[in-house]
Amino acid sequence: MFAHGAVPEVIADSWYRCLDLGLDATAKPVDAVLSYTELRLARERDKSLIAVVRPELELLSKQIAGTNFMTAFADCEGVVLDAIVDNEFRASECSRSIRLGSIWREDVRGTNALGLALFSGESSMVTGYEHFFSSQCGVSCISAPIFDSTGQIVGLLDASSEIAARQFHTKALVDLAVINIENRLFVEDHRGDHIIQFHPRQEYLATQSVGMISCTDDGVITGANRRAGDILSGIDLSSPRTFGEVFQGSFGRMLATTDSVRLVDWLNASYFARIRLTRPMRTSRSVAISLAAKPVYSVSASGSAPVFGDEHARSSFRSAERAMKIGLPFRVVGATGTGRTTFLRTVHESVRTDRPLIAVDCRIAGTVDEDGTLTAHTQYDAQVDTIYGEVGGTLVLEHLAAMTPASATSLAHLVAQLLQPAAGTRWCIVATDETDEAQPNDWCDRAWATLSRLTQMTIHLPALSERTDFQQIAKAMMAGISPSHQLGHAALAQLEKLDRPRNLVDLETQLRILAVRCPVGVIRAEQVQRFLGTSGEQPEVCQRCAGHAVREAKCREINRAFRQCGSNVALTARKIGVSRNTVYSHIVKPRGTAL
Repeated sequence: MFAHGAVPEVIADSWYRCLDLGLDATAKPVDAVLSYTELRLARERDKSLIAVVRPELELLSKQIAGTNFMTAFADCEGVVLDAIVDNEFRASECSRSIRLGSIWREDVRGTNALGLALFSGESSMVTGYEHFFSSQCGVSCISAPIFDSTGQIVGLLDASSEIAARQFHTKALVDLAVINIENRLFVEDHRGDHIIQFHPRQEYLATQSVGMISCTDDGVITGANRRAGDILSGIDLSSPRTFGEVFQGSFGRMLATTDSVRLVDWLNASYFARIRLTRPMRTSRSVAISLAAKPVYSVSASGSAPVFGDEHARSSFRSAERAMKIGLPFRVVGATGTGRTTFLRTVHESVRTDRPLIAVDCRIAGTVDEDGTLTAHTQYDAQVDTIYGEVGGTLVLEHLAAMTPASATSLAHLVAQLLQPAAGTRWCIVATDETDEAQPNDWCDRAWATLSRLTQMTIHLPALSERTDFQQIAKAMMAGISPSHQLGHAALAQLEKLDRPRNLVDLETQLRILAVRCPVGVIRAEQVQRFLGTSGEQPEVCQRCAGHAVREAKCREINRAFRQCGSNVALTARKIGVSRNTVYSHIVKPRGTAL
């Protein structure tokens, strides 16, 4: 029993509706949640709407960040389709019920902000014990409906927290986010029409509080946002009207200028107005222009083409191109895994597409017979039995300084012949090494005299940690490994911090691990830290266990098992014999990562 006025009227009315539905306030509400398939179909149905809502949802979560909050988007049926949760709220009991796929209509969950906003069509705030079910009294919620340009509710925006102190401030932020969403939806729905923005004060024309109506070329009004209805109080916009039935003056005059003009409605209220430029620009005529440029016949796939966004790497590529064009011998120096041979392969395909590329690993190179037969490992193209039989190409001598004395003497004879080619042949000889080494001590003078000609020009490749195009490289490499995975901005920043002694080789291994361990979609920073963190490092402990030796040991055991089980909470709980709630309460999130 409550005295009249003890609770807000809208809350009391909602309680009456819940009682009429037969709900029991002391019982536990039904945990109504869509299945995975139903949730996927619902998200797919509202995909374009979610794309508009998501930026505002992220901005709203940042505005109220650090205050035990979650922000969520629900569809017109009260089903939560998207949510952003901070760490503190995630650890609370409330987060177990407010999750993706959960249904929050009044007939299912009793009095709550989402259900009340859906029923009333107005912003709603339900705090603590205003909820119908006693099990929901630990949370305070604010929800606002999102209307499309026809006046229909298409979704709801919600902010929930265990803290009620700043709810009125949060309500203003939620209402502003909804206005932004509705205005974006209005513009997208009427992009083919003329959109007129108007407001009684001129300085408000550039704000989201502006009224908007859309018109055809003939001046027929096709839609109006909610703010337009508020500003044009007393004029009914629900039935089809023309510009001339709402405003005095000519519609053609309105279209003739891009500056703000004065409008007066038939109730003699005055406004400042302007045309919002959203329609595609029309061209009066087309002109054919002939460009003196070579046609492009083929373009390498973005996932496989090497990336040279770094200035140092790009300069090295240009120098190698110029040297190969004129047949100048040179050497490429770079640490293990910097992509020396791949770099030369790219240069060769740019300059000598019709000639063979032969790569010889000098660490295992054999000898060269008098007829030019080379017994060696060839990495590219088909096996080449005789170099002398070719009319030219590119010969890459990998790890030149590691060659044995016998192989150096034999290969020096071949290099001397190729550097003085017969008529019609043209070879470019390139050496690769890991460091700028001087003459190997065990090479004979004659071999060094010939092979030193390959080291007179040296091109350096920077280590991956020194390159400024790391994120481009990682994205391109991941696209080649698994096109269904994308690296998020925070994940790229986290990935860049990891140690990679073998440069690109280690990066490829790390990306393959992420492609295997992470579900399809965007890879987050938390997953990079979880799956690529150093396995031998001591797990951190949660704040509750810090400072207590026995608790710290148990907490580290749980976090270690959690990582070994691939962050599977249920598997971790079964492995160490504890409940899933215990695992949840001890999980330590990586520092610097966002959920």
